[in-house]
Amino acid sequence: MELIKEKRTDLTFLYLKGRLDAENAKTLEDNLLRLIDDGARQLIVDCSQIEFINNAGLRALLSVAKKLTKLDGRLALHSPSPIARQIFNTTGFGLVARIYDSREEAAANVAHSGLMSSSDNLQRILGKDN
Repeated sequence: MELIKEKRTDLTFLYLKGRLDAENAKTLEDNLLRLIDDGARQLIVDCSQIEFINNAGLRALLSVAKKLTKLDGRLALHSPSPIARQIFNTTGFGLVARIYDSREEAAANVAHSGLMSSSDNLQRILGKDN
């Protein structure tokens, strides 16, 4: 599992690539919990490159979502790959974390949720300064 992080204003964008299974779920969970410990409260995760996800992977994401909720934060997933979408739908994971079709939709909904500490321009958040 490859994890890439991008920080923009109050949002932290993450990109997951590969398999999210028992071999790497704990490492992913530890990395995400470290981001939260360092102050991240709005995590937006691109799931388009997830090739496989099992119970261990779901448990890692659930742990992160629970910690964020306790801190008035939010976990938003977007652009799930077909396999990730199937697993999220089957397990009802959308009840734990919001799942959006695009990065823009996820960022807009988190930005308008009242959880951001400032009312920054959405275009700046998305890195589309024109």
